[in-house]
Amino acid sequence: MGISQINKANRAQVKFHQTTGARSYPVHCGNLGDKYKDKEPTAVDLFKECQYNKKKKCYTNVVLDAITEMEKKVPNPTEDGRESSSATEAATEAVAEVLAKHTKKPRFLQHVGIQHVHARSSAINREVELAAQKMNVELRACVDTLTKKLKESEEERARQDEEYRKRDEENRKKQAEMDAKLDLLLSQMPSRSAEG
Repeated sequence: MGISQINKANRAQVKFHQTTGARSYPVHCGNLGDKYKDKEPTAVDLFKECQYNKKKKCYTNVVLDAITEMEKKVPNPTEDGRESSSATEAATEAVAEVLAKHTKKPRFLQHVGIQHVHARSSAINREVELAAQKMNVELRACVDTLTKKLKESEEERARQDEEYRKRDEENRKKQAEMDAKLDLLLSQMPSRSAEG
């Protein structure tokens, strides 16, 4: 019984009920072929088609308000009656904005086959952009610091390698000098076999 009440409460929150009957949005939109022979339907047109109640022959008040809001955001079609791609994009954006404003997870555009990533509001875009720029500056500073440390480390290693090379060379020279002195001393010593 409790689940039934929860489902009833959830259904009451739905503002835009599907009025296409047993047909899904894509099937319903696919069956509109004769109505839109001359032009491709916009997102607003598809929204109107999918929200019209054929039994009552009207839209709900919520849907009418949403359609009015969408149409205010869409520019008028061009003079020759054909809508430009920017007008189509504007219609898609208008539907996305209105549905995002009135629903938690608007999926209407995806269901009717329009690929659209809902744009965030300009204030949020600016905040995100500023945060990204700040992060970019911080990352760049971090990379610069790490690059500097790496360069210093490589220079230190090169300096140490040079010092080791010089010490090794000095040690070889000293060893060679010692060997030469030892050979000289050994050559100057009378041999015992000669004495005996």
